Amino acid sequence: MLECDEMGSLNVGIIGMGKMGILHAGILAALDGVKVKAVAEKDDTIRNYLKGILHDMNVYDDYSKMLSQEDLDLVYITTPVSLHARMVNDCIRHGINFFVEKPLASNMQECIEICRLVGGIINAVGFSKRFTDTFARAREIIVSNVLGELIYVKGTMYLTQVFASGKGWRFKRSESGGGVLLELASHLVDMLLWYFGDVMSVASITRGYYSSEVEDFAHAMLRFKNGLTGYLDASWSVRNYRLPEMSIEVHGSNGTMLVNDDYIRITLDDASKAVDGLGIREGITTIYKQDLFKGVSIDIGGVEYTREDMHVVECVKEGRQSMINVFEAAKVQAVIDAIYNSAKNNSWLEVDYYNG
Repeated sequence: MLECDEMGSLNVGIIGMGKMGILHAGILAALDGVKVKAVAEKDDTIRNYLKGILHDMNVYDDYSKMLSQEDLDLVYITTPVSLHARMVNDCIRHGINFFVEKPLASNMQECIEICRLVGGIINAVGFSKRFTDTFARAREIIVSNVLGELIYVKGTMYLTQVFASGKGWRFKRSESGGGVLLELASHLVDMLLWYFGDVMSVASITRGYYSSEVEDFAHAMLRFKNGLTGYLDASWSVRNYRLPEMSIEVHGSNGTMLVNDDYIRITLDDASKAVDGLGIREGITTIYKQDLFKGVSIDIGGVEYTREDMHVVECVKEGRQSMINVFEAAKVQAVIDAIYNSAKNNSWLEVDYYNG
């Protein structure tokens, strides 16, 4: 159990006050027993603005000064991916629990180093889709075995965003580590691993049509260790997807299930295998997100972010590891690296996981 400060608060620092940094800062500041004590921001304009409005916390131009000078229980890292590994390792060196936005790092080698060093530090990586009502319930349905023997899965992640050469760190491979697969579809890869276990091998194609350094399209065939086969498709360069849309379609011997952010649709041949409490009947059952909704204390960017932050805070206070830890994130990176290497080599490749 963590011993908080004399006021009983969990002291939090945030590195990077872009969109996600501001989002998490707002949520954390509203949670009971949490105090956002300091932030670190490299950009002069943003930092000077923060100094003018954040009178009850310290604002640093160098995150390393914040780590050294503040007494922090937890640090949030919401910076470009190329900085993640170094900042995570600095938190570990200072013995500070941390949350880092997804993906954990730019490549598998950086993930392996983090996994080797992390020890007993409480940690979490920003795979917030696990806290979305529909995706969480869909996992319960899969685990219940109501679909029978699982045969095939198709996962897609689409967004209408890139239709010209992009600017900024996301479109520079040296800073981002990759394109739509790493930046956006890492959520999808995490969900597939959470649902079905380890992917054994992949065969893939990636293509940068608008972007010169990173991929705009990623297509991969998947073989899971449990015998399941599947397909992953991702792009941020397709039309009619104003917001990111993740969808997973599962085919089993007793029926099918389609899940996205808005609803779950199950078609069953035999409902006698359904588990009580899941609300599934024979034929077609549709469960909408409104049917599953449970309120949260504050909703800024979506309830999944609030639940994610509540989970991280509870884990730190109770001294237990989070379910979205660096070892889970390293598995995601292993699959993504295999997809990139398969596309490069034009062949099936086995996924090389960290087994330390």
